[in-house]
Amino acid sequence: MIPLLLLSPLILLAALGAVWKARPVHAALLLALTLALVAALYLTIGAEFIGLVQFMVYVGGVAILIVFALLITRPGDEAAELARRPRSLAMGLACVTPVLGLLLYAFSKGLPAGTALETNPALPVQALGQELFENSVPAVLAVGVLLTAVLIGAALFARETGDPSEPPASR
Repeated sequence: MIPLLLLSPLILLAALGAVWKARPVHAALLLALTLALVAALYLTIGAEFIGLVQFMVYVGGVAILIVFALLITRPGDEAAELARRPRSLAMGLACVTPVLGLLLYAFSKGLPAGTALETNPALPVQALGQELFENSVPAVLAVGVLLTAVLIGAALFARETGDPSEPPASR
């Protein structure tokens, strides 16, 4: 219970910082921090495999991919982002409210009796790791190729297409 009480506020602050930062690189780094703190929470509550996968896949892969994609693309206009933020806040709250209500309803009802969590014994971490990495190697490689293709696509999409002799403000 203590790791949950200590890490939850840090996770929440890092996630809010990732949402509210106007600079994309800062937001991506705060997202990586959020994902790392969630992985640390998994490790402290005894879910070692899920914590290690969280570190490898999300912190090691996805977050670093986002940071590299942002670094190779052109810089954005933070002033436009700050001007757009009040309008997007209302739309974001309109989207979040039903989802939050549904989650609160689901938590209040709890799990029904006889669910898979009660009937199936826990799979040992070593057996789960062997199952995933022996039978799912093609899927892991496909995800790596897909992430590389996304990075290349982001770089091509963000390329400047105007006349290189013009200043960036007039394009």
